[in-house]
Amino acid sequence: MKCSSGSAVLSTQMRATLLLLAAAAPAVAQAQKELPPESTFIRTAHAARRTGPGIEIDGRMDEPAWQAAPLQDGFTQVTPDEGRPATVRTAFRVLWDDEYLYFGAVCDDPEGATATLSRRDRFIEGDSVQFDLDTTFDRRTAYHFQVYAAGQQLDAIHFNDTDMTTDWDAAWDSAVAQTPSGWSVEMRIPLRVLRIPEGAKIMGFNVYRILSRRKEEDQWRFRPQGRQGDISRLGLIDGIEGIRPVRELELRPYVGFKAVRNVPTYATPRSELGSCATMSFDRQRQGGVCAGLDFRYNLASDLALVGTVNPDFGQVEADQRVLNLTTFETFFPEKRPFFLEGLDLFKPALRADLGGPNGGDAYQIFYSRRIGRGTPTHDDLDLADEQKIVYQQPFVPVLGAVKMTGTLASASVGLLTAFEPRVFAQVLQPATPCDSSGTPCLPERVDNMRSTEARFTSVARVRNPLGDYGLAGVTATAVEPVLTSPSLGLADRRHAHVGEGDLTLYTSDRVWETDLQAVGSTLHGANAGLLRDGTLRGSTSSGYAVSGKLRRFGEHGIFGVQGDLLSPEFNVNDLGFMQRANLFRGMGFAGWRDPHTGPNWQSAQLILGIRELHDYSFAHRLNRDVFVDGWVNTNSFWFWETGFDVWSPFVDDRELEDGTPIKRQASWQWFGYLSTDSRKPVQVQFYWTEGRSFPRFERVNQLGGTLVFRPMPRLDGTLDLAYNENAGTIRQIATPALLPGEVDPTRRARSYVLAPQQARSVSATLRATYSFTPHLTLQAYGQLFTAGISYGNQLSAIVDRAGRPTVKLDQLVPLPPDQSVDANERQVGLNLNLILRWEWRTGSTFYLVYAHQSSNDVTSGVPGGLDYRGDLSALSGAGVTHGDTILVKVDLLSAL
Repeated sequence: MKCSSGSAVLSTQMRATLLLLAAAAPAVAQAQKELPPESTFIRTAHAARRTGPGIEIDGRMDEPAWQAAPLQDGFTQVTPDEGRPATVRTAFRVLWDDEYLYFGAVCDDPEGATATLSRRDRFIEGDSVQFDLDTTFDRRTAYHFQVYAAGQQLDAIHFNDTDMTTDWDAAWDSAVAQTPSGWSVEMRIPLRVLRIPEGAKIMGFNVYRILSRRKEEDQWRFRPQGRQGDISRLGLIDGIEGIRPVRELELRPYVGFKAVRNVPTYATPRSELGSCATMSFDRQRQGGVCAGLDFRYNLASDLALVGTVNPDFGQVEADQRVLNLTTFETFFPEKRPFFLEGLDLFKPALRADLGGPNGGDAYQIFYSRRIGRGTPTHDDLDLADEQKIVYQQPFVPVLGAVKMTGTLASASVGLLTAFEPRVFAQVLQPATPCDSSGTPCLPERVDNMRSTEARFTSVARVRNPLGDYGLAGVTATAVEPVLTSPSLGLADRRHAHVGEGDLTLYTSDRVWETDLQAVGSTLHGANAGLLRDGTLRGSTSSGYAVSGKLRRFGEHGIFGVQGDLLSPEFNVNDLGFMQRANLFRGMGFAGWRDPHTGPNWQSAQLILGIRELHDYSFAHRLNRDVFVDGWVNTNSFWFWETGFDVWSPFVDDRELEDGTPIKRQASWQWFGYLSTDSRKPVQVQFYWTEGRSFPRFERVNQLGGTLVFRPMPRLDGTLDLAYNENAGTIRQIATPALLPGEVDPTRRARSYVLAPQQARSVSATLRATYSFTPHLTLQAYGQLFTAGISYGNQLSAIVDRAGRPTVKLDQLVPLPPDQSVDANERQVGLNLNLILRWEWRTGSTFYLVYAHQSSNDVTSGVPGGLDYRGDLSALSGAGVTHGDTILVKVDLLSAL
């Protein structure tokens, strides 16, 4: 998008005006007609049993069998002209028989459809028809089926009434056809993929039409915006008396062939079993044969057993590389198909409404990435500098996993268990001299070193409705290592168990909601040690957490408060995710919103919020900030957001790694986001964060943008650019040396080495998809990432007594030059993926995958200052590693 300097100034003025406009909402309230009560919009569709000859899925609905079902229409706009009749006609029919549910729709469009083609399960800008089906009529969960005018499919699951995920995938047929008045679509969905109760007579149901060129969404059962609930506000469908669950065994075996090349290597790695059985040809090249099986069987009308044996996820996109400057672990989203499907059942009831710094969920009881986790690094295994890992699988393989999901009576049930085997790191040991002459007593050799223990992991979740006004649930997780060797002291030899209970209550209109959650955790057989916040955890420990939330989401007024209390030894990280324990957190917000279209905007919102964090004993304040955030979606479908965040001084009890707090300064940040109209061939998204700390200078600069492009209907992609810079923050670069047998250095006087940090990362990520047909696509992914970390004049923090007094910035003294630490770093990485995906028959897929990875982390001998060219040159410098993989994989779906 081209922009003159004058328009840039205007944009700045607009961003300031948006907050003022929203703050003056009563004065500029949009004139709109009063919408009728919700009860007036309830509608019932009528399905019919298919009789006579079968239906060919060609998109045309011209078989006589379709005439048994009435043609149903009468859609209403939700956007852009809420409450008005749809500008184009949509009509549909629904049939069913003993094996399938059939849905057909005719979509009139005198101007022609916006038919944009992409791979399956992607929300893109384009015309589509979709429907939701609440088969169990629990008013909380529903299946979502969607077909675009170009023919590609999207399916998803709604859960918790208002949440939705496209992680669920089923094998079903659909087709689109052009008609003189527009286009039409047919869908055929196997009943075996649906949870259908015995004796079902009515289900929740709604149909939607998207008209992309107007940003128009039409609904058959109209649901006004701003009113709480989603699945609880579906329409109804009857005429299904006699429909029964189908219990068939689905088998999906796969076979794959893999070729791998790694450079450099120090010795020929041994062959070993994993997701692929590998065989080494020489130091650089390996081959592999992969085989496994996925299966599914409906145990009851609404209870499915799904399993996998020796799964391979070679077609899954690599994780995006980031520079993590915090003291917390990086969270990566789940991408593996088996673990994605049904993941909604294991998500907690209590979700944080506020994100941003110190926002989000305080803990996540189940984090599926812990299954098939990354293998330990050189430092994790405490290897000497002379020891080199010749070969180790990047992830612990999953030999088998099984899950059971569905409902028993009125309760939602989820159970997952998996087995991960031991993994061995093949380590090159240097030659060992026998005497001072240097004569080797033991030659250079490769040893097999166990790096992870075998273990079973399990999670179970049950959630039951409390009438129409609440839900109660329980969750349990367990990590059980087997046949461990305590003498090796591996971190994953410990047994971990977590139990949770939660309660959700809400009013009949879902405007008010409260959530309560209590969790307990135990560890047995752990390695004793000191945590970063100063908690001394023994080989056996236990902890707890309690959380509560109250919120009001009215049509215009919104309000919420949340509190979390985590004891010092609370832990869910063996099978869950949490940044820290030893925490109290309180958050609250209040605001105004307008969800309705009018002369000023499509929708708008303004909120004011506060967050405060302390340690468990309230000895230290870990955060206090106040923020204001406002956004508006304009009538031209540009989205603007901006806000300010102000922090008061606080302390950090994790930086020095033993619980000794260090003072942090007051600061402020200005942030914003802009997105242009997504209907255009090129869409621009831009975000920024500018921050300063005081009185000592520190700064944060974050700039980034995404270019969304669609030069032709078959090709779409995104180019993401991100620049992150931090400067001036005092960081630790060397911890006090421990005395022999010492665990906690705070029991004596000590000193820390610190320095002002300057860090910068630059990332460019390209994603593109070319769709030959709705079932044949080529995906490309590439990321170039560079980062540099440099430290200024090194300082010493001297603590002259035992205990944990607060380290203040004005008490730091210069470090003698002869004690300086080499701490500068450079990081560079290049990831490339090409995936050819062909669904050669319904539910059966062929993959051809190429993956390349180059990386180099330079941690010694890096000159001071930031040098982008120097960071990039590390990609061809000493220590760089390269890897190439080619995978051919095919699976076959068979229903027995």
